[in-house]
Amino acid sequence: MALARWLCLILALLSGLAVSGFPRNPSRLLGKRSLPEGAVDGIEVYSTKVNCKVTSRFAHNVVTTRAVNHANTAKEVSFDVELPKTAFITNFTLTIDGVTYPGNVKEKEVAKKQYEKAVSQGKTAGLVKASGRKLEKFTVSVNVAAGSKVTFELTYEELLKRHKGKYEMYLKVQPKQLVKHFEITVDIFEPQGISTLDAEASFITNDLLGSALTKSFSGKKGHVSFKPSLDQQRSCPTCTDSLLKGDFIITYDVNRESPANVQIVNGYFVHFFAPQGLPVVPKSVVFVIDVSGSMHGRKMEQTKDALLKILEDVKQDDYLNFILFSGDVTTWKDSLVPATPENIQEARKFVMDIHDRGMTNINDALLRGISMLNKAREEHTVPERSTSIIIMLTDGDANVGESRPKKIQENVRNAIGGKFPLYNLGFGNNLNYNFLENMALENHGLARRIYEDSDASLQLQAINDLTFTEEVDMKEMEKALQEWDYIFGDYIERLWAYLTIEQLLEKRKNAWGEEKENLTAQALELSLKYHFVTPLTSMVVTKPEDNENQMAIANKPGEGRHRWPVIPSMSYLTSYQVPKTPYYYVDGDPHFIIQIPEKDDAICFNIDEDPGTVLRLIQDPVTGLTVNGQIIGEKRGSSDSQNRRTYFGKLGIASAQMDFRIEVTPENITLWNGDSLSTFSWLDTVMVTQDGLSVMINRKKSMVVSFGDGVAFVVVLHQVWKKEPAHHDFLGFYVVDSRGMSAQTHGLLGQFFHPFDFQVSDVHPGSDPTKPDATMVVKNHQLTVTRGSQKDYRKDISVGRNVACWFVHNNGQGLIDGIHRDYVVPNLF
Repeated sequence: MALARWLCLILALLSGLAVSGFPRNPSRLLGKRSLPEGAVDGIEVYSTKVNCKVTSRFAHNVVTTRAVNHANTAKEVSFDVELPKTAFITNFTLTIDGVTYPGNVKEKEVAKKQYEKAVSQGKTAGLVKASGRKLEKFTVSVNVAAGSKVTFELTYEELLKRHKGKYEMYLKVQPKQLVKHFEITVDIFEPQGISTLDAEASFITNDLLGSALTKSFSGKKGHVSFKPSLDQQRSCPTCTDSLLKGDFIITYDVNRESPANVQIVNGYFVHFFAPQGLPVVPKSVVFVIDVSGSMHGRKMEQTKDALLKILEDVKQDDYLNFILFSGDVTTWKDSLVPATPENIQEARKFVMDIHDRGMTNINDALLRGISMLNKAREEHTVPERSTSIIIMLTDGDANVGESRPKKIQENVRNAIGGKFPLYNLGFGNNLNYNFLENMALENHGLARRIYEDSDASLQLQAINDLTFTEEVDMKEMEKALQEWDYIFGDYIERLWAYLTIEQLLEKRKNAWGEEKENLTAQALELSLKYHFVTPLTSMVVTKPEDNENQMAIANKPGEGRHRWPVIPSMSYLTSYQVPKTPYYYVDGDPHFIIQIPEKDDAICFNIDEDPGTVLRLIQDPVTGLTVNGQIIGEKRGSSDSQNRRTYFGKLGIASAQMDFRIEVTPENITLWNGDSLSTFSWLDTVMVTQDGLSVMINRKKSMVVSFGDGVAFVVVLHQVWKKEPAHHDFLGFYVVDSRGMSAQTHGLLGQFFHPFDFQVSDVHPGSDPTKPDATMVVKNHQLTVTRGSQKDYRKDISVGRNVACWFVHNNGQGLIDGIHRDYVVPNLF
């Protein structure tokens, strides 16, 4: 997708509220009781609130409406919502009789039938669908049962566009009736600082607007609030119809000492670029391409697609060359060549013939490319006014030649010498993105992640050749993002997915036959995966008993002692917020991590056991909580037992006191409450609650289980590429709050819930020059340990965060109580 597309995104919520009130049975009349002021045909919309949070020009908007049906028959409330193509609806919920039901995205006809069935029975239900030929028009229909109250909440997101020198939020206000509580609030955080902030309304005089509107900004924060009273909403002093019919516009701008700004969140970035009057500059570009064995399959396919797309964008004034690297380094041409039609044709053939082989020598490949650009400039073989760029496409794991990331960064930094930028494009979910990002940023370039779900060429068009440096208060930025982490956790990925859907649907317009079917299938798959309402899908909400298939609400609870209320876990929930306490987790191969805040350090160890083995992770005889995990292996067994890889493929969490069990696999989550059973899939976004217990499923990402105040676990879902030949999907387990566990807790993780100490000394070079050895004294044992790192995937399930730790060898011997075989148990519960 062209970077220019990031700059052409626009926000405009046109949330016209059109209360239609069409009774399904017109022969039944309203009761004779008096209706509240503002009620239309029995339906009273007594509260409408629009809450917007904006940071780094990205807006997360929640529209909450509360209505009551005073009639004796079901009534339908319809809302027309018009959004620009780049805004996307991400959530819709209904709260009925105090229980919240989540919206589920389904194929359009399936959703329509489910909604119509509920309506025909006079039950409360909701439907969100794209109602025009373009993406931007949506209709929200809510059928409200007789005498019922309902709250419906619509969430949408968008990146703002700068228009006439300012960023603009455009809201269409049209309730069509008086609303007792009407409110719009906007909170803005911009790391560059806010230079201007204003708000205006076309439907109200300045005198009335002044008393209903408050706005303020200082430094990096801004706030706007619009709260008209009932009298301010009236079209005349005695009228019952609403004056609120028109445009409410908020405009602001940021400080612009630099024409460019980069914001990075969870390894993904948005590049804001606003220069003026720049001429087109010829480019001298060297593409450094990873063709190692790790690039096999989907990564290599994407690399070729991306390069072919880039070749379409190269101008005749440009110069280019390709460098391939595996264990060695080869070049297409000995030097840069002009982008003539003949050379471009030859380059296309060269790209098509690329295949993977061997190891990964990043260091030598980058130095060869840098040398080639320097030589071309020194020998004047490229235009004097051209700009040089080096672009590397890789999965980022150097394993031959110079393989130390820090040393590679130093070599590249010294060779470039600040003369031109380096762009790093990383493929796949397991790359060392931090390495690529750091190396690019310190050479005035950018790193970018390439997702595996769709067409890489859509993500890579028109890489920018001009760079600027911008200083950002990272501490304050991180604090703001942490506060709103549940909102902005993966917005760049979702934005990419929505724009990809848009482009696929655009291509579909001019396609025929099999090509059109394939484009439709791709767009539908992304729509369902990312939970978007598009022309191919709708979002439907019904009570569980209205859904025969129970596809997204999961299996109907059994007839046991309890029926759990099911409420939504918002699709953007990414973490469980707890006080700063130690945390403990096991993830990956499996890697156990014990974080010790007093030392500002961590200890880690692996457990090597056969697939099928069940290990006790936590056992607390006082609270009755236990957690066990079952190991799985690779799809094809390794003949070398020393190098086999194993993971946790099943987890069992149980509370003896509550008579409650959870079995978690990469496919399903099964809950037993006594004899009552419910099964959910990872496609669900729901919360199950009862006294002292909550289970939140964050669709296709994680699950949070909490027992009262003081015990919380997070299970992370790791999904591998569906055509991955060796590995299975697997699970990670994180203890994020252990304050409520007793002093008698034990297990491979549980034994570390109690304070303990260790000392590290005699740090010296080990067998791996990048990983020093040391002597550790812990639990009256003296151990040889190795400095390394493991991944923490709590907040970023695709990339994770590196956690430095001291690695204890031999299955944690000397660190854990007893030996690791002491923790083997016969079954999951």
